[in-house]
Amino acid sequence: MVNIAQNVKDIKRYISEREKALGREIILVGATKTRTAAEINAAVAAGLSVVGENRPQELRDKLSLISPSAEIHFIGHLQKNKIKYVVGKASLIHSCDSLDLATAVSAYAKERGTTQDMLIEVNISGEADKHGFSASEIFAAAEKLKTIDNVRFTGLMTVLPHIGDVSAYCDETRKLYEKLRSEVFGGQFRFLSMGMSEDYKTAIDFGSNMVRIGRGIFGERDYGKD
Repeated sequence: MVNIAQNVKDIKRYISEREKALGREIILVGATKTRTAAEINAAVAAGLSVVGENRPQELRDKLSLISPSAEIHFIGHLQKNKIKYVVGKASLIHSCDSLDLATAVSAYAKERGTTQDMLIEVNISGEADKHGFSASEIFAAAEKLKTIDNVRFTGLMTVLPHIGDVSAYCDETRKLYEKLRSEVFGGQFRFLSMGMSEDYKTAIDFGSNMVRIGRGIFGERDYGKD
C-alpha cells in the first residue's frame, strides 16, 4: 500500500537538503491526474502545498473538494476550448505551447478582469508526441508573447524525454531559461518547471526550481480511471 504522507515527507526532506546546498527555493508540485480528492488531501495534510492538475475537467470537478490550503496549478496540455475550466482557477498554467493559446487565454482573462500567470512550454527534445515551442523558435515567440495583455509569463517549462541520462536536456533548458530571463522577460521570469518522478533529482541539480511529481507521491497511476 502506498504511504502518501511518507512519500511527501521524504521528497520534501530531499528538496530541503538541496535548497540548503544550492541556496535557492525549489517548489514541489504534486501531479494529481486521476487521483481522488482524498488522496490529494492526504498529500496536502502531509505538507504538499501545490497541486498540479493535468486535465481541465478534472480541475473543474475537484476544485471544490481539494483543501483550500493548497495552491492549484494546471500542468497539462490545454486546448483553447477548455480554458474556461482553468483560467482564473489555476494560479499558474505551466503549458503555454502556442501563440494562439496565449491569445485565447488573454481574451478570456480580459473579459473577467484578471491576469493569468503562465509558463512557456519548450519541447526541448523535439519529440513528436510532446507539446511546446522548439528551442529554435522560442525566442521569436517570446518577443510576441510578452506583448500579450492579461497574461504574465513567469517562467519556462519542459517535459524531459524518457531516457536514462537527461543531463544534456536539463542543461540546454536551463540555458534557455536564463537567456529568456536576461534578454526578454526580466525578473518576472523566475520559474523553471523541469523534472518529474524519474528525473527530478537531476533536474534540480541543473537548475530546476519547480518539480512536478505524481508517481513518486501517489504510486503508479490506475489507467482504468482514465
